[in-house]
Amino acid sequence: MRDSESSPAPRPANRAPDLAEPVVLIMADISGYTRYMTANAKTLAHSQTVITELVTAIVQEVELPLTVAKLEGDAVFMFCRKNAFRVHWEAMRESLGRKLIRFFELFNAKAEELSRSVTCTCSACTHIEKLRLKLIVHSGQALFHRIVNFDELAGVDVILLHRLLKNSVQADQYLLVTEAGSNDVKLPETFHATSGLEEYEDFGPVKTLVYLPGGIAQKVLPAMPSFPVRARQSARLFSALWFSPFSATNSKRSFHHVETESTKAGRAGFKFLTLLLTPIMLPVGILFAFLRASGKPQALPSAAHDHVHRPDGNCCRHDQP
Repeated sequence: MRDSESSPAPRPANRAPDLAEPVVLIMADISGYTRYMTANAKTLAHSQTVITELVTAIVQEVELPLTVAKLEGDAVFMFCRKNAFRVHWEAMRESLGRKLIRFFELFNAKAEELSRSVTCTCSACTHIEKLRLKLIVHSGQALFHRIVNFDELAGVDVILLHRLLKNSVQADQYLLVTEAGSNDVKLPETFHATSGLEEYEDFGPVKTLVYLPGGIAQKVLPAMPSFPVRARQSARLFSALWFSPFSATNSKRSFHHVETESTKAGRAGFKFLTLLLTPIMLPVGILFAFLRASGKPQALPSAAHDHVHRPDGNCCRHDQP
């Protein structure tokens, strides 16, 4: 047998198949709509389409040493099996640190693209710039259960990771790393971290480090794309939003951050109206998207625009009007 950088270490013959192993756990959580709208059928469908675009941008960037465990509504649950990379773990620590920064860059670049391309004026589409990314990182042990083609993770540390989504950080966008997680993720020394302490029932105090967007490369965006690119982006987004009632209003889907007043009858009516108007509105809407692209619209400001974060995060409090 040989060690492999991309394959888990072989199990001893007497090892239980569900024995816990060391892992780095990461949750990428998208939020930001709640304070700005209460969703009816249209805004709920469009908000889910926008979230899908942002989640896809993150998932497409996931590669070894990270693996996607599952999508949880508007969050992406990822993990790294430390045993698989133990020979080159120091390099993996640096790789994980770079990947976390990259997630913020991609998220903000995608939100910028969507804001620039959207032609709809509903509450969801006009508040894309309000969406934020939160990353939670923790290290511990996890049990792996193979179900079909997916690894299902379980264990105390997996539960703690999910508990950490509800924390005392008074900021809209941040990277929260537990003390255990900080040993497995190497971020640039120039990043300023604020020490924190979270406490949960059955877990006790959990020491954390919090990095606010001012210390993270939050806005690394390309130059304004050419007209063909802008037109293609705008037309594609219009088509996705127009057909969103058929793909984004499934009642089984979970979108955690939007309270909805839409009913099944309302969603069914919205689908019927969309289907009825498609032969007329789809070509007209795509033409309008091309006209929008020709005007070189200015991108909406991001969270980092003309903003300096205070160390205590008071500038980003959730209870702001």
